Amino acid sequence: MGDLTLILCVIGGILVVADLFIPSGGLLSGAGIAMLIERGLAALGVAAGWRWGLAAGGMMITVSLAVRYGERVTERLFPAKIQTNVDRLVGTRCVVKKVEGGLKIELEGDLWSARLAEGSPPPEIGAEATVIALDEQTPVVRCSEKG
Repeated sequence: MGDLTLILCVIGGILVVADLFIPSGGLLSGAGIAMLIERGLAALGVAAGWRWGLAAGGMMITVSLAVRYGERVTERLFPAKIQTNVDRLVGTRCVVKKVEGGLKIELEGDLWSARLAEGSPPPEIGAEATVIALDEQTPVVRCSEKG
């Protein structure tokens, strides 16, 4: 194996791996696979016309598979943290609507189940409260004044 073949095979491998991190729609991995096919066939002594045709076919198949299944592979390898934007509620003012059987608050026009923060005065219906934290998307509130 010549130096050029070795260098091109390493570059081809790098392109395939880089496609996991750089969204290219499969073009990077397709180019890498095509490079590996072409160099592998060259090492076997296959004529240039066949090498380039088979490399192009390999690239097309790779790009097609990447387009079809690439997102699934990426999600499995690099799972995303679910973004709910519920953390924006910290610091929001709310009104206590129900105390018995579980604390309920009116928050941004909706009724939410909530928990009372440690050290907060006991809530009364109509009292104002502030969301001080979220615990598994449940507001933790501190009552500030009685209504």
